[in-house]
Amino acid sequence: MPSASRRALLAASAGGLAALAGCDRLTGDQRRVEYTLDLRRLDRPLAEAIRWQPASNPDDPRRAVQREAWAAATAGEPYHTYGYPAVPDGTYTERDGTYYRLQDVITGKRTVERSVLRLRWVGPADAEETPEAVPREQLPPLDQRAVMGAYFAARAREHGGDAPWELVERGGYVYRHLDRAESALAPDPEHRHVSVHGTVLRVEVRRERLVEAEHTPAVTEVADDADAFAAVADAAAVEARLSPSEVSQAVRTTLTRARGSDGYTETLPLSERFEDALIAVEMREALSCSPAECDARVVETEYLAYDGDYFDCRLYVNVFE
Repeated sequence: MPSASRRALLAASAGGLAALAGCDRLTGDQRRVEYTLDLRRLDRPLAEAIRWQPASNPDDPRRAVQREAWAAATAGEPYHTYGYPAVPDGTYTERDGTYYRLQDVITGKRTVERSVLRLRWVGPADAEETPEAVPREQLPPLDQRAVMGAYFAARAREHGGDAPWELVERGGYVYRHLDRAESALAPDPEHRHVSVHGTVLRVEVRRERLVEAEHTPAVTEVADDADAFAAVADAAAVEARLSPSEVSQAVRTTLTRARGSDGYTETLPLSERFEDALIAVEMREALSCSPAECDARVVETEYLAYDGDYFDCRLYVNVFE
């Protein structure tokens, strides 16, 4: 399901970030910037591509909550979670032939006691003075997820720099599903140390009182059969619409080449036909970039309707020294 915004700027790949190392010391003459336009025809109907249904993984407590919330919302029954969304907001779903748009609504707050895991940096796992530790991979699935978030926070404290902060909360990880899944770390840790990527970290778990937002799933009926929902999907998810007759032969050729296995690539400065193609697929803002200023990134048009088909449409900007 595409995001609620019409345009998503995606994080650069690890390779792209590596290519950017030391870019503040480079000039436009020393940097090469490549643009790759990639069109991928959907291998299933658009209505299926944007429809979300709850997963049936019995071992994942987060998925179990989503299934319960989805079932309650589509049946018109109340359901609440605290501190996290009950359903993915803005998605479309189907139940018994009726189609809905799901919303996650904040409806209140509650003070809740939670276990919070924080990890403290100790040192390399192979050092003699480093204590024995349980490998992350040997912990229950809930703890494996918790340890990864707490590890990123600990690494940022120890070495500085950035972290995937969407995985970090209160300097570590907040357990919210202890009533649904096994844990060897919370509320009372069975291990004093864990190891992650060759590093040993000390385990600290505290019970803390948190004011948590109350999330309530809500639904809006949007269609009562598949044909009607197909029209809804087209209206909701298509960002750019093109007919071959509306663009020049040069643009048609560029879009055809972009549908190949490797996409279509040019190096800045771009040809006029490539610029025209990017404008046609609603990526005009990607043109406001010079070799000295460009950052590695991915620009995405949610869906492109072109020549009778639907496409994923992405522009990859790669920077090289």
